Amino acid sequence: MRTDQFISLERLPKALVKMVRAAVEVAQARHCQLYLVGGTIRDFLLGRESWDFDFAVKAEPISFGEEVARKLSARFVPLHFDPPTVRIVHWDEEANDATADFTELRNDLREDASHRDFTCNAMFVDAIELAQKGSAPILDPLGGLQHLSSRSLVLPNRRVLKEDPVRILRAFRFAATLDFQISPETKEAITASAPLLLNAAPERVLMELAWILQSASAHEQLLLMDETGVLNILLPELVKLKEIPAVGYHHLDGFHHTVEAVRMVESVVKGETEDENLNELLRKVEENFHVRFGYKRYGIWVLKFATLLHDIAKPLTITYDEEGDIHFYGHERIGAEMAEEICERFKLSRREREIVVNLVRSHMRPVGLAGARHLTERALRRFWRDLGELTGIHCVALSAADLMATRGPEMSQEQRERHYNVLRKLMETYFAIREAKEKVRIITGDEIMKRYQIPPSPLVGKALRLIEEAVLDGRVTTKDEAWSLLDTAMAKWLTCGNGKEAETKHESRH
Repeated sequence: MRTDQFISLERLPKALVKMVRAAVEVAQARHCQLYLVGGTIRDFLLGRESWDFDFAVKAEPISFGEEVARKLSARFVPLHFDPPTVRIVHWDEEANDATADFTELRNDLREDASHRDFTCNAMFVDAIELAQKGSAPILDPLGGLQHLSSRSLVLPNRRVLKEDPVRILRAFRFAATLDFQISPETKEAITASAPLLLNAAPERVLMELAWILQSASAHEQLLLMDETGVLNILLPELVKLKEIPAVGYHHLDGFHHTVEAVRMVESVVKGETEDENLNELLRKVEENFHVRFGYKRYGIWVLKFATLLHDIAKPLTITYDEEGDIHFYGHERIGAEMAEEICERFKLSRREREIVVNLVRSHMRPVGLAGARHLTERALRRFWRDLGELTGIHCVALSAADLMATRGPEMSQEQRERHYNVLRKLMETYFAIREAKEKVRIITGDEIMKRYQIPPSPLVGKALRLIEEAVLDGRVTTKDEAWSLLDTAMAKWLTCGNGKEAETKHESRH
């Protein structure tokens, strides 16, 4: 069990050293065994930085964890009770996102290892020896070192998937983030156990799915999840896209087009499309794809999930005209309704759900603009007014990825150039709007309320947007011109029931 591999305390992150010493003090006071285990050791051996630390303690972990948390003035979070698992967070200012999980050691190390997810995560280091001597050997009861060396994900036994079905998804996550291969035996076990995911907590499924999708190899994992039947359990609506044939604009069937679009997202967010001018604009907004949405969930996950769902309603809307051409009228609207249900099923946050649904609903808008006879500044600005900054940028990215994944015989070079031109114009409009908003407004909301004797209301915002659009159009350059325009508009709006009906009419004209 002992190996010639050692872990040195001085080579560990300072936040982990601080946690080890506090936990060892509690373990010694209680006269119990304490081990570092799992991903902490794996990542150390792989030379990867890790802020998720795992401990196994030969004691009741809840009270043990509470005492460690008190010693560190840290936050204590019970995770679940079967098996009992607790988490300690916020014990070190330099590692604000670090976590330390404590579970109860099951009998001896071999028995405990047999209940871990993969052999590469079933290695131990005696934390007390590590703290006392400064280094300690790695204990490897199941040959995890060998599997780590071959970068292979191997189950200790099939039982561990039944004990925790979320480990099925964890296999794809580790394959994606660690560049490991799922062993043939593990893949076979996953295929047989896939239906167990129906019993898993949706919140935990969401976390694993998000981490898989925001990895660079998400498309590869999606294909592997399809091969093992996992995708059909999680997203049967997505698998139905295989019914959509590769014809017309598409060189791939509906399912593989979607996976290809997810792959293309990686290029888009790095500014690596087929249009260099668009690339320069996208690189300027790259931070929007790293906006945080939850615990280790970022904008790239939301964008890829929306991309995964963008054509979800095509099997329900497929029609053929008299010439035999295929159509999917209204698939974006029905798709948004389906996306809403799927987001609820996976328990996305309200903010995540709103953006994903809006992206599915709006993903055809750039295509519509590309097909318009005249592309107007007003239409471009309305896109941003309707979608907002974050969703709008993600919609441009989704549309670019969708285009890059579309190479059927009916997709001409002229159509591709028109599409790219629209995406480029949309981003140029975004920067123009942002620049205009950064300038001092010609008229303020307070001035509007005072001049027209109205209280704070949506009408004030509508008036400000009217002036903003006029400034962008070049129709208004002075304060007097702004008041003249607004006097005319407000006279009509205030006549129509405090502006409510007028607001609707104004909206319809834009």
